[in-house]
Amino acid sequence: MTAAVNTAQNTSTVRPKSDRRETLAIGGVILGILIVAGVAISQRQIVNPLPRLFDWQLSSFYDLNKTDQAIHTSLMTAIPELWLLHGDMLSLQKRGKSKEAWPNIEQLAAYYYVAPFAEDLFWTQNGKVKWERVTSFSFEGSTVYRGYGGTAEQQHAYLIVLSHAHKGATFTSAGNIWMNPNPNAPAPSTVVRDSLIRNGWKQVVPYSGEMERKRIRS
Repeated sequence: MTAAVNTAQNTSTVRPKSDRRETLAIGGVILGILIVAGVAISQRQIVNPLPRLFDWQLSSFYDLNKTDQAIHTSLMTAIPELWLLHGDMLSLQKRGKSKEAWPNIEQLAAYYYVAPFAEDLFWTQNGKVKWERVTSFSFEGSTVYRGYGGTAEQQHAYLIVLSHAHKGATFTSAGNIWMNPNPNAPAPSTVVRDSLIRNGWKQVVPYSGEMERKRIRS
């Protein structure tokens, strides 16, 4: 009787002693690459810190009440419209069809329906502000619209100052909004910044909410 011979062989894997060290080494190399890449990217980024507010400036996001925020938003929207209308009126002026270079309040309210000048529902809900176009300050290159007499609680007076600003060898069309805690603050005799500040006007800086948070953290 022949005995059965078990020819099956047990197979085992022997890991090299250096396996763990190699894994750690590879991980270290990858981590080093990531750190170097992160440093390189951060150095390439353009640093653009938000300007800090001066005591003669207001944040459109935090410093204005609901009514003033609504007026400010509508004025920001109105600025490019005013410049477009100015361009059209200059063209008419050159052809002798207009004596004005800027639209008056009646035109803005009843013909072009530009908020916040138009006496519509928005105007009624936000203090029924009276508006006037202040005589152009030709020597300063600016035109001003003033809002006053608002009836909402703690409502400001408003100035929208439109001027051509130098940008290198060219001009850019700019618009700044100023507010005065006196709702009946008189029209300024000049739009020089220091004079406006002395008379209680504060420039509104149009920060968004995210911009405000970055400014406060900086």
